[in-house]
Amino acid sequence: MADVYMRAELRNPARLKDLLQAVAQLKKGALVAIKLHMGELINYRFVRPAFVREIVAAVREAGAKPFLTDTTTLYPRARYNALDYLDTARKNGFDFTTISAPVIIADGLTGEHGVMVETGGTLLKEIEIGQAIYEADYLVALTHCTGHISVGYAGAIKNLGMGCTTKNGKRAVHQFSIPLVDTETCEQCESCIESCPYSAIQMDEFPVINAGLCIGCARCVKTCPTGAMRYPPGWFEKYITALVEAAQALIKKFDQNCCFLNFLTDITAMCDCTFQKETLVPDLGALASRDILSIDQASYNRIKEAAGRDLLRDVLAIDGQLQFTIAEQLGMGSRTYTLNTLG
Repeated sequence: MADVYMRAELRNPARLKDLLQAVAQLKKGALVAIKLHMGELINYRFVRPAFVREIVAAVREAGAKPFLTDTTTLYPRARYNALDYLDTARKNGFDFTTISAPVIIADGLTGEHGVMVETGGTLLKEIEIGQAIYEADYLVALTHCTGHISVGYAGAIKNLGMGCTTKNGKRAVHQFSIPLVDTETCEQCESCIESCPYSAIQMDEFPVINAGLCIGCARCVKTCPTGAMRYPPGWFEKYITALVEAAQALIKKFDQNCCFLNFLTDITAMCDCTFQKETLVPDLGALASRDILSIDQASYNRIKEAAGRDLLRDVLAIDGQLQFTIAEQLGMGSRTYTLNTLG
């Protein structure tokens, strides 16, 4: 059973330092990667810069050397390459002048700069993670917990398993979520092409999906009037398994030199990569732990308790807790925990 620490309200961002200090074991001079999603230009509900600034200050007070980091995306928006991402981060309030830490895009200029790391899994034997993350001495994962269109729940496991990987690493995970085209039932209506926000589908004789751009969002599957766009049998468990195994690679790499802070603020059905509508529940504060599975389970439970039902599953019709089951089977942590409220 792991310890999870909670601060139920965040009116004073400076009190976040207590959360980090409860779980982080930082050494003087350590290079500390603070991994977070710094938002797109089409939304604003990401981890607030004021919160991040206090985490950076706490790392500096411990004598360590923090930098903010994330990786580029497969889809061509404002985080597709390092230059665009740095500009997006600046516009969203993440740069040295506001945060007092440099921003380093971990997988390089085009998203192909990484290191292969063994996962310890059975589906993905190894995964490519961003070079700058690999070279860090310590990892602090700051996660904005939300729903997610393809995995149901986006928490710390998703932040590591997808967010720390290069474009090649993301492709390795997403290979299991790419739909198939049934040419016998396809009417060539092009509704799949029109529905794809990432321009991943082109029409030849029948629709052709670009595996390098597809992120498995399922919009084409839901839009297809004949059911010609469909997932292969067993795809979801394979996809989630690959995601969790990718996260496990980071856990194995950093071992005890990592910790996790989950922010339960501005919780929406959609993640920070896309358009977000109204929040689903009131803000629920922030959690911290050294156990990635415990903090994600606790975060999910907090959302359920606030809503009085399994809200994310009801809204998205996806089992967001399958990733917890798989992570537990892999020995990544504990689904049982002690919740400690900080005063």
